[in-house]
Amino acid sequence: MERKKPLDIKSLMSPPEPTLHDTFGRTPSSETMSAKSMPLFPRVLPMSPPVSPAAKSIDPENAATNGVRDPILYSDSQSPPSSQSPLFTDNETLATQRVVDGHIAARDENLFRQVSPPRKAEYELALGFQFQVMKGFTANPRQWYKRERAQLLEDRALQNGGRRYTNIAPASGLNATRPPRTYTQASKNGVVKQPRPKPLPAVKAPVDPNKVKAIREDKDYNSIPDLCPPLDSLPKKHNSLKVEWRGAPINLDDDPDAHLLHEDERLLAANLRLDCATYLTSKRRIFVSRLECLKRGKEFRKTDSQQACKIDVNKASKLWQAFEKVGWLNPHWMDKYL
Repeated sequence: MERKKPLDIKSLMSPPEPTLHDTFGRTPSSETMSAKSMPLFPRVLPMSPPVSPAAKSIDPENAATNGVRDPILYSDSQSPPSSQSPLFTDNETLATQRVVDGHIAARDENLFRQVSPPRKAEYELALGFQFQVMKGFTANPRQWYKRERAQLLEDRALQNGGRRYTNIAPASGLNATRPPRTYTQASKNGVVKQPRPKPLPAVKAPVDPNKVKAIREDKDYNSIPDLCPPLDSLPKKHNSLKVEWRGAPINLDDDPDAHLLHEDERLLAANLRLDCATYLTSKRRIFVSRLECLKRGKEFRKTDSQQACKIDVNKASKLWQAFEKVGWLNPHWMDKYL
């Protein structure tokens, strides 16, 4: 019986892998190709459309020199500006445009009759602002929450009336007032300067009421010429010189000059609260001014009567009204003095 030959260790090892060759960028020659590397069946390429006659054949080696560049896919703010538009736009921009276009197409035409409707750019601006708000929230949610809560609490306090302060009672009486504080000012040499005292208000001299009364009184009727119409020219009617005046009339029964006035004149003077001497003086001043206006060819009015008398302007107007009513201001009473 024959003895078996032990197995060789080399028969258990796999054959070595062929050496890899750098075939990138190289074209194998027909001489190195063996018949074993040829495929059994020829590879069929997919069908392609015919080449357009407008297309130009570009040499790959001279592509850089001919100025041919790859198209820009997405817009980038960091890249230098280019005249070539990107092939793909931002997805958010497209979504915003679709939402705005859909809203404009679906909104009611009768919604904006009195005002012009918002434009497309305004819608996009509003959506962009909402996106920035969400972006600020996602950056720091906790800080965003604190800021919004503080603003909400402040708005709620304003709605409730804002800050309330304790009411302080006002100071009453002179004892509650505090004396003003005095401050000293130090100069550059170290000498303390006392503040200058405020000047005291000027004290007015007391006015003698009797002297003022004597100045205001106008009772010297003898110094003024009497150009008045005669008393018998008054109409035969009781209280013909009556005018409206507020206030109770005074009593002129004991006046020493009452006999110089007509009965209707005494009623008029008492109603205007004028004594007889003041009434006679004002009456003569009015007719002297009437003569002066007639000489100048000027119409005699209430303002002329007010300027002529030295009494209250309202009382002077009432005298003019009473004399005009009985016809004493007619020009024919001044004919003998012209």
